[in-house]
Amino acid sequence: MGKQSYVIMLRPANNYGTEGTEEKISEHFQYLQSLLKDGILTMAGRFSEVLIGLVMIEADSRKAAHEIMKNDPAVKAGVFHAELYPWSIALHAK
Repeated sequence: MGKQSYVIMLRPANNYGTEGTEEKISEHFQYLQSLLKDGILTMAGRFSEVLIGLVMIEADSRKAAHEIMKNDPAVKAGVFHAELYPWSIALHAK
Protein backbone atom coordinates (compact mmCIF):
# COMPACT_ATOMS: atom_id res chain seq x y z
CA MET A 1 0.00 0.00 0.00
CA GLY A 2 1.26 3.49 -0.84
CA LYS A 3 1.28 6.66 1.17
CA GLN A 4 -1.95 8.03 2.62
CA SER A 5 -2.71 11.70 3.19
CA TYR A 6 -3.58 12.84 6.71
CA VAL A 7 -4.71 16.16 8.13
CA ILE A 8 -3.67 17.27 11.58
CA MET A 9 -5.90 19.94 13.13
CA LEU A 10 -4.16 22.02 15.79
CA ARG A 11 -6.00 24.10 18.38
CA PRO A 12 -4.77 25.94 21.48
CA ALA A 13 -4.48 23.62 24.50
CA ASN A 14 -4.18 24.24 28.23
CA ASN A 15 -0.58 25.48 28.09
CA TYR A 16 -1.19 27.91 25.23
CA GLY A 17 -0.29 31.41 26.41
CA THR A 18 1.81 30.28 29.35
CA GLU A 19 5.51 30.97 29.74
CA GLY A 20 7.45 29.20 26.97
CA THR A 21 4.60 29.20 24.45
CA GLU A 22 6.53 31.25 21.87
CA GLU A 23 9.55 28.95 22.18
CA LYS A 24 7.41 25.84 21.65
CA ILE A 25 5.69 27.41 18.64
CA SER A 26 9.11 28.21 17.19
CA GLU A 27 10.16 24.57 17.74
CA HIS A 28 6.86 23.50 16.15
CA PHE A 29 7.68 25.55 13.04
CA GLN A 30 11.19 24.05 12.87
CA TYR A 31 9.63 20.57 13.18
CA LEU A 32 7.30 21.32 10.27
CA GLN A 33 10.25 22.56 8.22
CA SER A 34 12.06 19.27 8.88
CA LEU A 35 8.97 17.31 7.77
CA LEU A 36 8.86 19.39 4.58
CA LYS A 37 12.54 18.70 3.92
CA ASP A 38 11.95 14.96 4.46
CA GLY A 39 9.05 14.91 1.96
CA ILE A 40 6.43 14.17 4.65
CA LEU A 41 4.72 17.56 4.89
CA THR A 42 2.41 18.52 2.03
CA MET A 43 1.25 21.88 3.41
CA ALA A 44 0.76 23.74 6.67
CA GLY A 45 -0.89 26.95 7.76
CA ARG A 46 -3.47 28.51 10.00
CA PHE A 47 -6.90 29.93 9.50
CA SER A 48 -6.86 33.71 9.40
CA GLU A 49 -9.97 34.31 11.51
CA VAL A 50 -9.64 31.60 14.18
CA LEU A 51 -6.68 30.14 16.03
CA ILE A 52 -6.72 26.75 14.31
CA GLY A 53 -3.85 25.29 12.32
CA LEU A 54 -3.95 22.66 9.61
CA VAL A 55 -1.06 20.40 8.69
CA MET A 56 -1.26 17.92 5.82
CA ILE A 57 1.19 15.04 5.74
CA GLU A 58 1.80 11.83 3.82
CA ALA A 59 2.46 8.68 5.85
CA ASP A 60 2.61 4.92 5.33
CA SER A 61 -0.01 4.25 8.02
CA ARG A 62 -2.28 5.88 10.56
CA LYS A 63 0.13 4.74 13.27
CA ALA A 64 3.04 6.48 11.51
CA ALA A 65 0.94 9.64 11.06
CA HIS A 66 -0.01 9.54 14.75
CA GLU A 67 3.68 9.32 15.71
CA ILE A 68 4.46 12.34 13.54
CA MET A 69 1.60 14.27 15.17
CA LYS A 70 2.49 13.41 18.77
CA ASN A 71 6.20 14.23 18.22
CA ASP A 72 5.41 17.86 17.41
CA PRO A 73 7.12 19.84 20.20
CA ALA A 74 4.09 22.10 20.73
CA VAL A 75 1.79 19.08 21.01
CA LYS A 76 4.18 17.38 23.44
CA ALA A 77 4.29 20.55 25.56
CA GLY A 78 0.50 20.88 25.69
CA VAL A 79 0.54 24.16 23.76
CA PHE A 80 -1.52 22.66 20.93
CA HIS A 81 -4.22 20.00 21.02
CA ALA A 82 -3.94 17.83 17.90
CA GLU A 83 -6.48 15.69 16.05
CA LEU A 84 -5.60 13.35 13.18
CA TYR A 85 -7.87 12.62 10.22
CA PRO A 86 -7.23 10.52 7.11
CA TRP A 87 -7.72 12.69 4.04
CA SER A 88 -8.95 11.41 0.69
CA ILE A 89 -8.12 13.81 -2.10
CA ALA A 90 -10.90 13.85 -4.72
CA LEU A 91 -9.53 16.65 -6.94
CA HIS A 92 -6.04 18.07 -7.12
CA ALA A 93 -4.67 21.01 -9.12
CA LYS A 94 -1.31 20.41 -10.72
